[in-house]
Amino acid sequence: MNIISSYTFFMPGKNTKGGKKHKRNKNYSSENKSLRLKEEGQEYAKVTRCKGNCRFDVVCCDGKTRAAILCGTMRKRKFINQGQLVLVSIRDWQDDVCDIIDSYEESHAKRLKAEKEIPESFRLGEDNPYNIDDDGIEFDMGMPDDSDDDEVKEAVEEEFVDDGIDDGIDIEDI
Repeated sequence: MNIISSYTFFMPGKNTKGGKKHKRNKNYSSENKSLRLKEEGQEYAKVTRCKGNCRFDVVCCDGKTRAAILCGTMRKRKFINQGQLVLVSIRDWQDDVCDIIDSYEESHAKRLKAEKEIPESFRLGEDNPYNIDDDGIEFDMGMPDDSDDDEVKEAVEEEFVDDGIDDGIDIEDI
C-alpha cells in the first residue's frame, strides 16, 4: 500500500516595507521635515545647561534665562544637547519656567536665522564648549635656534654653581 501525502508549502509574501537596512534609516527624513515657526506664547531658545531628568536651562531670544522641561511626547524620542536651538512654550502663570515643544537641527537653525526668525544678536554654535582653541598655550613649529640651547645651559650651570658654602658633608664619609 502506497500512501502519498502531499504537503503544501506557502512561501512568505513579499516584504514591501524593506528589511533591516530600511528600518535602520527610518528616522532619517530630517531634511524633509517642515520647520515649525513660533506662534503667540512661544519663543526660540538655546540650551545652556542640561540638568538631567528632562530639565534644562535655556536662554530665550527675549534675553531671559528660564528653566525648561521637555514635554512628554518628546521624552525618549528626541535628544536635546547643550547649545541646541529649541522652541519653547512660555507658561502664563510662571514666567521663569517653560516647556520644550520642538528641537531644531543645525541646518534648520541656520535656515531660521536666514529667514530673520531669530535675531542677529542671538548666537548659534559659535560658543561650543568642545571647540575651545584659546587655552593660553602657543606652539612654535619652527626649528629651534642654537641660542635657545645656550640660554638653557647657562641657566642650569648657574643653578649648580658652588657658592663656596661648606655643607659639612664629606664625600669620602659616604
